[in-house]
Amino acid sequence: MFDLATVFEFTRDTVILTVGITAVLASLGVILCSSPIYCALYLISHMICLALLFLLCNAEFLAVVQIIVYAGAVMILFLFIIALLGGEKEIQENSLERSIAFGLIFILLGELYLSATVGPTKQIEGKINPEMFGTAKAIGLELYSKHIVAFELASAVLLVAAVGVICLAKFSFAPLKRR
Repeated sequence: MFDLATVFEFTRDTVILTVGITAVLASLGVILCSSPIYCALYLISHMICLALLFLLCNAEFLAVVQIIVYAGAVMILFLFIIALLGGEKEIQENSLERSIAFGLIFILLGELYLSATVGPTKQIEGKINPEMFGTAKAIGLELYSKHIVAFELASAVLLVAAVGVICLAKFSFAPLKRR
């Protein structure tokens, strides 16, 4: 009647689709929500969905790093900063910048759809030393040899984000008066 491998593949694909849709909805919640605390919570749920997708793709190390570093440390730090600075709701106004942002979002979603419909890609050819597979040394060698441009671009994006946070968090300083 039913082939067990076919049922397993269908179930796996269904779980991947469900987690992927949840990740997209959580990322839209980050963008569209006006409360910064809820935005941070949506971002945590998005990071957890990404970790689940890594697990489903047999990338356990990336899933653990995703949970520990991003969903754990960085997002808790964001929540503390939001709680410290105050989490007032933004007043959302329709403006040209908002329309441009939505246009870019739809263009990126269109690119994602086009890249998903292209089909499977070929695996990179090369030999991996089986003793080193999965170690921090193997990940470092792969990251700093074949993917150095992507690594440097990610560090530049993080630097721009840090400068942006500093600029956004800057507020006028009024010294306290003594009695």
